[in-house]
Amino acid sequence: MNYEVVLENFKKFLEKFDSKESMINMKVSHSYHVVGLASILAKRLNLEEEKVVFAKVLGLLHDLGRFYQYQETKEYNDLKTKMDHARTATEYLFQEKYIENFNISKKYYKILEKAIFNHNKLEIESGLTKEELFWAKFIRDIDKIDILRVCGTNFSLAFDEPVSKKVKTDFDAHTLVNRENIKNSSDTIISYLAFLYDLNFKESYLLLEETDNLELFIGSIEVVKGLEEEFNDYVNSVRAFLKEKVQDE
Repeated sequence: MNYEVVLENFKKFLEKFDSKESMINMKVSHSYHVVGLASILAKRLNLEEEKVVFAKVLGLLHDLGRFYQYQETKEYNDLKTKMDHARTATEYLFQEKYIENFNISKKYYKILEKAIFNHNKLEIESGLTKEELFWAKFIRDIDKIDILRVCGTNFSLAFDEPVSKKVKTDFDAHTLVNRENIKNSSDTIISYLAFLYDLNFKESYLLLEETDNLELFIGSIEVVKGLEEEFNDYVNSVRAFLKEKVQDE
């Protein structure tokens, strides 16, 4: 498997979309950032070279569904668009067989399909093989790490009302926030902070700390007067959790 060949075909795929659209370019940038993180994490997990290349390929292709989603709806919100972008990607790649354009060994097809399909889910589906589960966890980690950067640099989010009860319950339980429970901007912010509770490798926590993406995201939030204490409680919780994880062992 040759990453440069996959990259060249990815660029051909991007020709379907309007490169003048800033939101499209944002997703292209995200894909490339995830590739970089994937390479670092794979090497730190002591994976053999072929799997380091596969990690980069997975990072490059994981969000293909986003491009179709935005082209059709001008939105990146799966609930609003009623489009699961991970499912869209796997249908396009494996049902419509576009995967054949990337010159990827067929032995990786099922692993790639399962990892992409599960990268955005509240929980990873059951019944995966050991290798499928590993790569699903892998892409979920690096995707979350970079999403914090994306949100911190591309969106204006405000912590402007108390967090909804169900969102607080999820956060306090140290789980991902169910997107169906998100009712306001504050809920959205907390859902991103809760990403820390779903990283799977110690090396992922170390990488998150090194990138400083968490602090970038926190620093981008506008907190309205009167809600500073509530916001800081959430922030202090995730900072303490990250500190514990990077110091573990």
